[in-house]
Amino acid sequence: MKGLIIVGSASPNSHTRALAQFLKGQIEAHHHEVEIFDLAERPLHMLDFSGQNPVPEAYQRNAEQLKSLAMEADFLILGTPNYHGSYSGSLKNALDYLNMDYFKMKPVGLVNNSGGIVSAEPLSHLRLIVRSLLGIAVPTQIATHDSDYDKLEDGTLYLSNEEFQLRAKLFIDQILSFAKNSPYEHLK
Repeated sequence: MKGLIIVGSASPNSHTRALAQFLKGQIEAHHHEVEIFDLAERPLHMLDFSGQNPVPEAYQRNAEQLKSLAMEADFLILGTPNYHGSYSGSLKNALDYLNMDYFKMKPVGLVNNSGGIVSAEPLSHLRLIVRSLLGIAVPTQIATHDSDYDKLEDGTLYLSNEEFQLRAKLFIDQILSFAKNSPYEHLK
């Protein structure tokens, strides 16, 4: 099985990225492939169907990679920081590149991190988007806070809160179970 984690933070060393790294480790422990598509490292041009604005070649490559990885994925995880009570604009733009064909009947996990007040509101908003794209948002979700992370000597963030580590393991078990036992395979 293959998975794709889309990280919608503008910061390269974000808490959302650290959570994605932890989730990737959990998925790989189950012997499945997963790719992290971090929008801070692989930015996308603002979607423009008019063709009026030239798109840099690197951005075009990033968009093609995102679409290819999403199409091949058996499941997706959408990760975002809490930006003003919702998900990030960079994640919204990435989702604009993907249509129902990329999500149809696939399990989708939702995770976010808040620096201020802990809020799962971005996940509620994403749940509506996933439903509109005919994806299946799994029931378990993760909403962390900056205080759930620590830094390594090199400054790299990692999820240190044991409660969230356990929740992340349950989250991954649920996504993999949905992907393996999908009664909707014939609808894809």
